[in-house]
Amino acid sequence: MISEVGGWPAGENVEDLARYAMDQGAEGYDIHEVRVCTCAACGQQVFGVQGDLEERAVQRICRGCGAEHFIADSGEHWDAMKPAIMVCECDGDSDEEDFNVAVGFSLYANKTGVRAIAVTGRCLACGRLGYWTDWMVRTGDLDLLDLA
Repeated sequence: MISEVGGWPAGENVEDLARYAMDQGAEGYDIHEVRVCTCAACGQQVFGVQGDLEERAVQRICRGCGAEHFIADSGEHWDAMKPAIMVCECDGDSDEEDFNVAVGFSLYANKTGVRAIAVTGRCLACGRLGYWTDWMVRTGDLDLLDLA
């Protein structure tokens, strides 16, 4: 259940994060599908997160096995970006936190392609739900659904 803690939305689990992602939208469009990120290598759902929010690129790093994964098309220009470590306000010391991550997808009519993507997270330490970034997908590729 999504609640409010210290003026922030907070959730108890990944289901709350998925609901939060659905409610946020992407680039002003409704979200039609949400994928809670799970490591393909070990099945964990806890990640460190880094990204360049101005360039709208995000990478998650599995806390279970260290596998790195770019969200959607984020890896295409990663080498030219200046990624920063994502942190939560609850810690206050800018140390890297652990997050659950969910990606919301806005789809074109009849689910013919991905229109826009939004990346959200849930801090494991305090439960705060946050919206990191969103971007338009010009190609509409449905395979991006599998790259959350």
